[in-house]
Amino acid sequence: MGKRNRIVNRTRRNNGEGSIYQRADGRWSGMATVGYDENGKQMRKAVYGKTRLEVVQKLSELTNRIANNNLDYVTNNNVENLMKEWMLVFKKQTVTPRTFEGNFRNFKLHIAPKIGKMKIYEVSTMVVQKLLNEILEQGYSLATTRKVKFLINQFYEYAIENKLTNENPAIKTKVKSTERKIYDSENQYKAIPPEVRDRFITALNSHDLLKPFCLTMMFGGLRVGEVLALRWEDLDMKNKTLKIEYGVTVVPKFDEEGNIKERVTVVSDTKTACSVREIPLPDILINALEEYKKRQWIIGREHNVDLLDKKSLIFPNNDGSVRTYYGMRCIFKRFLKTNNLTGYGIHFHGLRHTYSNMLFENNENPKVVQALLGHKSVKTTISTYNSVDKSYFKKATDLFNREYGTNGERPKEKATEMISNLNDEQVNKLLQLLEKRKQEKEQEEPIQEVKQNEPKFDSYEWEREQRRKRRKEKDFEM
Repeated sequence: MGKRNRIVNRTRRNNGEGSIYQRADGRWSGMATVGYDENGKQMRKAVYGKTRLEVVQKLSELTNRIANNNLDYVTNNNVENLMKEWMLVFKKQTVTPRTFEGNFRNFKLHIAPKIGKMKIYEVSTMVVQKLLNEILEQGYSLATTRKVKFLINQFYEYAIENKLTNENPAIKTKVKSTERKIYDSENQYKAIPPEVRDRFITALNSHDLLKPFCLTMMFGGLRVGEVLALRWEDLDMKNKTLKIEYGVTVVPKFDEEGNIKERVTVVSDTKTACSVREIPLPDILINALEEYKKRQWIIGREHNVDLLDKKSLIFPNNDGSVRTYYGMRCIFKRFLKTNNLTGYGIHFHGLRHTYSNMLFENNENPKVVQALLGHKSVKTTISTYNSVDKSYFKKATDLFNREYGTNGERPKEKATEMISNLNDEQVNKLLQLLEKRKQEKEQEEPIQEVKQNEPKFDSYEWEREQRRKRRKEKDFEM
C-alpha cells in the first residue's frame, strides 16, 4: 500500500490537557501551574479523578480560579466557612429576621455537619443527593428537605457568579413532590371539639382578660399576633366590624457569628398582604368587648394611662406596652389547668381553626371563609382549616338513614314530620280526603273484579278471522 492510501489517525489534546494521564492504579491525574515562587520556579498542583473527563473539569475550575485570583481563597476555605460568610453578608440582608433564623438553623443542623469540611469543588450532585435522602430518612419533613436544597442551590449560584466554582451540584438533585402522611383523625382535628365549646365559653366568663381575647380569635378568626396588635381605632362598635392591618411578631437579634443574642416583640405588618382585611363581628364578641372596655378604664386610672385612646392597643399590658405571646400563653395555660380543659388539645391557634370549622359546619361558602381568615389560597382554607372528626361521619350516615330506610324505602317519619307541622283545620281536611279516597277505592274494587273475569280482546286473532272469512266469500264467488 502506497503512502497516498495510508491513513494516519492522529488526535490533538486541547490546551491545558497535556499533563493528563492515567495512573497505574486506574485513576486519572492532571497538573496545572498555580503560580511561581520567589526564585521564579513554577508551582504546580495536581488534581485527581476516576475518569479523564472529571480531571479535565477540575483543571478547568482550577484554571478559572487562578485567572480570577480566587485560588487561595477557595483552597484555604471549606464549604462551611464560605457558606457561613455568604449567609451573614448576603442572605441576611434579603430576608426577614425570622426567615434568616430558620435558614441559619438548617445550615448548622444539616449542611455544616455533612458537607461543611469539604472543599467547594469537591461537592458533587451525588453528595448533595445523599444529604437530602439522609434528611428524609431521619424523619424530617419534606418542607425541611426542600429548604435545605434551596439553600445549597442559592449558595452555589452565588459561587458560580463570583468565579469560585463552575458547577451547581444541587440543580440535578431530586426531591419528591408530595409527602404521603398517615391520616390520624385525633391529631388532625385542630379545632375545639363541638362537645367542649360551650364548656370552654362558660369557663371564659370567669376571666376578664381571656374572655374578650379568646372570643376575638374564636368568633373573629384572628391569629394571636393579630389580636395583640389591635387598636381601638380598628374596632367599629356601631357597624360591628373589625379591621386587621398589623400583627405582633418576635424579631430575633443576631451577633456577628449568626447566633441569637435576644428576641424583641414588635408590632409589624400582617403575615401576608391578604391578611389585611375587615371582618363582621357577632353580638357575643361585641358584648364581650363592651364589658372589657369598662375593665380597661379602671386599670387605666390606676396606672395613670389612657388605655381607651383610639391609638392604644386593645390588649396591652397594664402600662400600655405590647403584650408578648409568651406571656399570654402562660396565662392561657394556667386558665386551662384551673378549669380542667387541658386534655382537649386547646391552644390559641386552635381557636382560629374553631372559627373556620363552625362556618364549614353551617355550610358556608369556602371563598367566604377564605376572605374572613385572610388566606391567599382557598386550598389552604379547605385542606388545613376544615378539620373533620368522627361526628362528621356519623352525620353523613344519619343523612342516609333519614332519607332511606333499611329496605331502600323512604321512612314514614317524613310523613309524620310533615303532618306535625299542620294546624288542626288542615289535619281535618286531610283526614276527610283520606276517608273519601277510601270510599272511592271500595266502590272501584267490584268493577275491577268483573273486568278481570272478562275475556281479553286480541286484535291479532280478530284480523286473522276476518281474512279467513273474506277468502271463503271469494272462493264462493268463483
